[in-house]
Amino acid sequence: MKQQETAAVRTHAPVLVVDEELPDRWPDRTFLTSPAWLKMMGDRPPGRGYFFRLVQDGVTVAATTGYLVDDPDCYESFNIHDLLWRDPPVFPDQVRPPTRVPERAALFPFLAIVQPGYDCDVVTGVPSAREAARGLLAEITRWARRAGAVCAAVLYAAGSALPRALDADPAWHRWSGTVRSVLDVPAGGFDDYVAGLRKTSRQKVRWDLRDLARAGVSTTRADAAGLGEVEIRLRMNLVAKYGGYSGRDVERARLERLLTLFPADRLRLFHCTTAGGDVVAFSLFIAYGEQWHVFWCGFDYANPASRRTYFDAMFYSPVRVAQTEGVRLIDYGLGYEKSKKWRGCHGARRDIWITDLGGDLTRWLEPAAPGGGPEGTPTPGADGTAG
Repeated sequence: MKQQETAAVRTHAPVLVVDEELPDRWPDRTFLTSPAWLKMMGDRPPGRGYFFRLVQDGVTVAATTGYLVDDPDCYESFNIHDLLWRDPPVFPDQVRPPTRVPERAALFPFLAIVQPGYDCDVVTGVPSAREAARGLLAEITRWARRAGAVCAAVLYAAGSALPRALDADPAWHRWSGTVRSVLDVPAGGFDDYVAGLRKTSRQKVRWDLRDLARAGVSTTRADAAGLGEVEIRLRMNLVAKYGGYSGRDVERARLERLLTLFPADRLRLFHCTTAGGDVVAFSLFIAYGEQWHVFWCGFDYANPASRRTYFDAMFYSPVRVAQTEGVRLIDYGLGYEKSKKWRGCHGARRDIWITDLGGDLTRWLEPAAPGGGPEGTPTPGADGTAG
């Protein structure tokens, strides 16, 4: 199912290249579309994964990833039926879905255009990024129709070029998604960070740090080369607390893959340690250029000393170190938006677009109100945030 790049050289016209394995020429311009991240997490979304590139004269003009999903009961954050029509919504900040709901099976198989990490971007190497994104989407949807997909969906569209390309094409219907929490690291360091919070949040920071000091818990940066059983145990505690299950062998394999793909100097590990030397919490970030991205955290819930460690491990101590390294932004991903907002994050819109490929879904996809998705979904500005 791969078209050869040499065709682009012969015709001097853009050609869609589809790979089932990460190609050598995959561009490395954003973290969540980077080769290392796709190798790390590419098997997490459901369905069979594909790498789509629009190639002209041997050069990749635009690229993105997608998954052909045929399981109507797949995980909610990748499930197009749940994302559009589940009641209650998948994300708390989504609008309530319409009362008329199509049959679940009617939307499968579908092509989810998305990257692992709940984001979707089109990486472009040309000045006309929106046109490149639009051209790639047109080729991908033609491919998806031939592959038997009844619809295609862009999940969690990021940046500016991709949302604009989608908005400009009437075949794509926009629906409410959610937000990605991002923290802008102040140039003035931790003091500026605290000063920029709301009054109630500033008070909570003081309480957190006071209580940690009284408990004899300190948070410091640790050597990422020492990642191992301590982090795995605390990570598994977190997974279990929120109703998930993960085996030690699975987490060990995932950690070994991380250390293979990301050298220790790309990782930022923080330990919350008691006066007796027990690690009761940790956080782990991956550095990419001037950004950090949260990867893992974990806590010893059975130890009372772990209380209040979350925000120090995830926000306060990382901000202190990030500022000294010239980090501009820390990406905290989707979910728990309110608690992240209290600690200084802002939300970048990540909406959903869907297009009917078989002709049977359009009546279900028409927006219920003008100006975006159902019931007045906010329209994104040029940077993808709510405008």
